[in-house]
Amino acid sequence: MQNQFLEILKSEYQFVKLLHKSEKGECILYRHKKLNKSIVVHKLNDAPNDVYSVLKRIRHDNIAEIYDAFEINGKTFVIEEYINGITLSEITDTMSPLGVKRVIIQLCRGLSVLHSLGIVHRDITLNNIMLTADGTVKIIDFDISKIYKANEIADSNTFGTVGYAPFEQFGLNNTDERSDIFSVGVTANLLLTGKHPSMQMYTKGCLGKLIRICTSIDPCRRFSSADEILDFLRP
Repeated sequence: MQNQFLEILKSEYQFVKLLHKSEKGECILYRHKKLNKSIVVHKLNDAPNDVYSVLKRIRHDNIAEIYDAFEINGKTFVIEEYINGITLSEITDTMSPLGVKRVIIQLCRGLSVLHSLGIVHRDITLNNIMLTADGTVKIIDFDISKIYKANEIADSNTFGTVGYAPFEQFGLNNTDERSDIFSVGVTANLLLTGKHPSMQMYTKGCLGKLIRICTSIDPCRRFSSADEILDFLRP
């Protein structure tokens, strides 16, 4: 059945555009010729199949839905929900503290679900967070995500976006949910100031405190979970 996918894609779907291409693979937008429904197809050279097997079971407002994932001729194909919106990196101006708070709350709701299932995203960046027209935040791109294993001394692969990823993600230690927490702090600071915390850290109010805690070099000094951030931001 999986091998039939390529034939179905060719006959029933129309290529729209290449969304992204890198050494990891390609991300392509297709639209169904009759139903006018769009899907995103990731063709990956190497993918965390154990992660995608879990993601296929998740249905959550703040996580891009994964319809299916399978291997064909050594390549992993991931069929993902098309999200009609923009990435946070496409926002050209800084956001208000209230707007950032709304984004961070939704982001942490999605991360809470991922972390509860043992998934560490490892690449929470402005490029991998989408915002729809109605203000819904969606986490996308799980190509370097992993299932956390407590007995690992350090990550076997040192992936991540420089600036967003904490030091332990580059082979110094085993990453866990606190690595994503670091990226939440960087993301909030960029939305508020347009700059990385190392260049200009936002210091006002509860968001200033949140950023300072999230971006601590020592993982033990960060928030321990996304749920803890949600409790911190709760009125």
